Amino acid sequence: MEKLFASLNIGTEIHHDLARPEILDRTEKFIKDEEFVDASMAIFVLMGHGEDESQIRTATGSLIKTNDIIDLFDDRNCPNLKGKPKWFIFQVNLGILRKL
Repeated sequence: MEKLFASLNIGTEIHHDLARPEILDRTEKFIKDEEFVDASMAIFVLMGHGEDESQIRTATGSLIKTNDIIDLFDDRNCPNLKGKPKWFIFQVNLGILRKL
């Protein structure tokens, strides 16, 4: 993903193995970034493991709902992106957690 975004001249911020509070904290800092005043869109990617497509397990084992992330990007919480496209990519690996 990083190489793809770089080839498209899209800036990236990458974090690894975060706990739920860290994910929420970094997301809140991301949506308040003043760079978005001049941006034409935002792309948010969260990758991890999960038990279904609606939530992702954090590095510490807790779950975070994808809708909790999406809700942070509404016009009230994220005025710098008001009226701008927001893309969300949630890659959830279900394979190792599903019971056979």
